[in-house]
Amino acid sequence: MDKSISLDQAAMLSINPVTGGLLVESRDLPAGSWVVQNAANSGVGRSVIAFAKERGLRTINIVRREELVTDLEELGADIVLIGSPDVAARVRAIIGNSPVLLGLDGVSGKATSLLLDVLTEGALLVIYGYMSGEPFTPDRNVLKAKNITTTEFWMYQDEYLPRHPALGAESARLVAEGKLTLPSAPIYKAKDFAEALAYLRKNGKVLLNFNPDRG
Repeated sequence: MDKSISLDQAAMLSINPVTGGLLVESRDLPAGSWVVQNAANSGVGRSVIAFAKERGLRTINIVRREELVTDLEELGADIVLIGSPDVAARVRAIIGNSPVLLGLDGVSGKATSLLLDVLTEGALLVIYGYMSGEPFTPDRNVLKAKNITTTEFWMYQDEYLPRHPALGAESARLVAEGKLTLPSAPIYKAKDFAEALAYLRKNGKVLLNFNPDRG
């Protein structure tokens, strides 16, 4: 492991970045092709942006908050838009009639419809997460009209296992080169457990540091 990579970043390399790399490889696309995703500020979403850029692909990224736009653009995102019913029209105003043949859904529920609006004829929609807590219930009429194929993803499927080592190594390189920064939860000392628990209840994740060398 490159010593320039912090322990916090290194600890996350084997899951979200590898997932992002596998998702980008879900479909063989020529350089310059567009990929659309939601949950773009997540660890997976940021990894998708980095891996897509390395492969000459362009990304359309749907987020929930305005303050995320600049951050993701600096990471290499080509288009970052706030999710809203007119998102497809705003995408078309930027890319014209260019096809969007790969969609990555980490939210599911109502958010899926925005991806379907952006995707074009013959696209593939990969569902890898359910951050909304809602089931995957796409409009079947839209799927049929656009001939969109849907598939669920799990990084530990047998077909993906051989790619894990190479994508893990590539992830480490991207982090070391500053091309990928993974969002991390705050790190609390063990003595601050009550504060950590409060953060956990509000935000859903936290890291507890029990390493005596780091206090």
